[in-house]
Amino acid sequence: MLAMKLIWAMLLAIISLGTLSSAMAEDVEAWATEVEVGLVATTGNTDTQNLKLRADSKGDFAHFRHHLHLDNLQSSRDGAVTAQKFYAFYQADYKLDEISAVFGRISYDNDRFSGFKYQSDLTAGYSRLLFDTGAMALTGDVGVGLRVSELDSGQKKEEGIVRLAGKYTWEVSENAAFQQLLSSEIGGDSTISRSDSSITATINGSLSMKLSLTVKHNSVVPVDRSKTDTETSVTLAYGF
Repeated sequence: MLAMKLIWAMLLAIISLGTLSSAMAEDVEAWATEVEVGLVATTGNTDTQNLKLRADSKGDFAHFRHHLHLDNLQSSRDGAVTAQKFYAFYQADYKLDEISAVFGRISYDNDRFSGFKYQSDLTAGYSRLLFDTGAMALTGDVGVGLRVSELDSGQKKEEGIVRLAGKYTWEVSENAAFQQLLSSEIGGDSTISRSDSSITATINGSLSMKLSLTVKHNSVVPVDRSKTDTETSVTLAYGF
């Protein structure tokens, strides 16, 4: 298991160093970033605060693509924390041609109330554009790697995984877009699947409103924990 970890770590390091160096050397205008903020607060008989922050940064260059994603949710009720989640991933693609690439990907998931201190995975594989009509596009990824999980008790576990993922985008109109992300990391002991659906409507220029539904399913969880988490959010998004 240690040998597998070292192999994937070295592969990701090679891809990451290559992509980062290329990004620094090329035009910064090739980067596109979107930041989302959603805030709900009530006072009176019940004091609640819900803060949703999300950021997506993508860079598309001659030979490389980058995708950095950060997602944070904080919720409290009458001064007590009821939800605290942080999820992040970075994927680097090296283009083989116009429709295919090899990738390295690392992710980190920290959900305070999941029973896990954290879960992190490292994968590498092959990505391909399956179709692109201009208005609609579908991309598929397949890869293998390693997942590390640590329980609140401190017990740590490692397992090999196979990653299957798909991304579907649809430009519904000039001012509206739909996106569906599906992924499943299949391990020997557990499988983690995610679905992220969103509809974005442009308000004015770089400002838009986004409605999102995120579903996460973990086939094996600690005692008294739910296997499926859902999150619905309405946020304002600013792109630059």
